Amino acid sequence: MEKEAQNRKERLAALRKRKTESVSESLQFRSYTPTDENLKQHTQIATPSDIGETVESETKDYTKKALAAAAEQEKEEVDLFNLQPKKPNWDLKRDVEKKLEKLDRRTQRAILEIIRDRLSNEEDGDKTANLADAVANAEKQQKLDAEED
Repeated sequence: MEKEAQNRKERLAALRKRKTESVSESLQFRSYTPTDENLKQHTQIATPSDIGETVESETKDYTKKALAAAAEQEKEEVDLFNLQPKKPNWDLKRDVEKKLEKLDRRTQRAILEIIRDRLSNEEDGDKTANLADAVANAEKQQKLDAEED
């Protein structure tokens, strides 16, 4: 037990010694100027050569290169074929989709009505009614209604 306590005391003393040595050495701050007087005595301002490579130093010429590349592209002739969209009617299709959905719903309802009429006619004993005839009659009626408008 006493050996362990002695070892611990030695380790703590070594840690304290390292701590005091590191404070006595000069500290380097990159972007902070200490306000404490004790820290000011032990600080040294880092110069750009001490810091080494940074992101700013690596990308310093990037904007110049990008501007030069953009100017080079502007000098080239404009190809009108590349400017036009691949499918010139894409916006028309987008605008018409909502209207087509309404028409599809109306068409489905009309088909259901025709089938119901046919079934009701068959139940009444009129088996001569044909679905194709009913559809043709409905189309004629729609054409007549459209002409009247």
